[in-house]
Amino acid sequence: MFSKFFPLVKQLGDYLKLAVDHYADLRSTGQNADPDMVAFFLRSKMDGWDPQVSGKSLLDDDTRDAGARFLAGVAVNFVGTQ
Repeated sequence: MFSKFFPLVKQLGDYLKLAVDHYADLRSTGQNADPDMVAFFLRSKMDGWDPQVSGKSLLDDDTRDAGARFLAGVAVNFVGTQ
């Protein structure tokens, strides 16, 4: 059963990489970005993403927003420690 979630986990990893790259790019240009700015960018990239398990959607808009904010926070904290 848990193997059905592997595509979701892989895609979340791809979105995390996108968030890290975006935040690093912002910092390299001298911009002072916060997690909310990165989440806004990431959320726009998540539009249309509708992961499903057994034909049931796993994300609603609120969950997608929360996922983008979570990944953005991880990205900012990760890059900030480098």
